[in-house]
Amino acid sequence: MNALIKLPTAERKYKPKKHESSKTVLRVDGFDLTDKTTDFKALRKKVGMVFQYPEYQLFAETVFEDVAFGLKNFDSALLTEEVRAAVKDALTVVGLDYDEVKNRSPFELSGGQKRRVAIAGVIVTKPEILVLDEPAAGLDPLGKEETMRLLHSLHEKWCKTVIIVSHDMDEIAENCTRAAIFAEGKVIGIGTPKELFSSDEITKAAGLDVPFTAKVTEKLKTLGVEISSDFTTADFIEKTLKRAKTGGAGMRLPKNGGQENA
Repeated sequence: MNALIKLPTAERKYKPKKHESSKTVLRVDGFDLTDKTTDFKALRKKVGMVFQYPEYQLFAETVFEDVAFGLKNFDSALLTEEVRAAVKDALTVVGLDYDEVKNRSPFELSGGQKRRVAIAGVIVTKPEILVLDEPAAGLDPLGKEETMRLLHSLHEKWCKTVIIVSHDMDEIAENCTRAAIFAEGKVIGIGTPKELFSSDEITKAAGLDVPFTAKVTEKLKTLGVEISSDFTTADFIEKTLKRAKTGGAGMRLPKNGGQENA
């Protein structure tokens, strides 16, 4: 998405083949990833990438130097004070105290702090699009919750688009407004999590599991209880309680797997 690996047609040495009658165009926010004349440096400033286990990307002697590295690469003409202000802003927005961590070695920090420093090193350029690969990988439940809360904050205050790549469908249902399912190099489904996880055809074709709330919804359906939620835990609970107090009053889940009336 930011051409760290370029498409063949974007390589300088690429020459069109005789049988190619039309050129494929693949755009990310106006940048054509298939065109060798594209300003890829400008693209990479606009599209920030955070890889899986980003804390393993830390390398500098101090937190400040690590976060400032990418910023200086994109704009070597920045004044010292401008770099300092940008690094401070990035560390603050990921929930770290600038004065407390700026001169510390990133390798002395906790795992959660390392991950936040690594993310700060990407968002310091203020990318409009932030792509994260398995952002909650290897974290305990509390760590996952904190990471997702951070990403929602970044989306609200810093990056207009946040894209996460994940195999955790509960994570997608709880946090994403839109989702795309890929299989064998193609997009086979795109829509809201509710739309995608309500389609057995799409999820089975991709070999995907569905969120826990979707599984419970399907089980309740076989028992004659229809619950329509967006598959987030909060909405599912709200709709289930509402059903129990209104149209579903008098229904209870039976012990024998059948349906009973109270």
